Amino acid sequence: MSTLWEIEKAIEALPDQEVAQLASWLLQRRKARTGWPVPPPNVPIEELKRIEAVIEEAFPTIRG
Repeated sequence: MSTLWEIEKAIEALPDQEVAQLASWLLQRRKARTGWPVPPPNVPIEELKRIEAVIEEAFPTIRG
């Protein structure tokens, strides 16, 4: 399989149990390759607050 599209189609044909096994394997591989989870970037708190405000404005939380 050479393209992501081909891989996605092949995964769709797998039974649920095999999809779960594949997901677990991919997660372990990702952790091993990237040192995941990656620590947060060194960003000033003011910038983090600005980003959070933009996100909150774009995606308001539904409160009941």
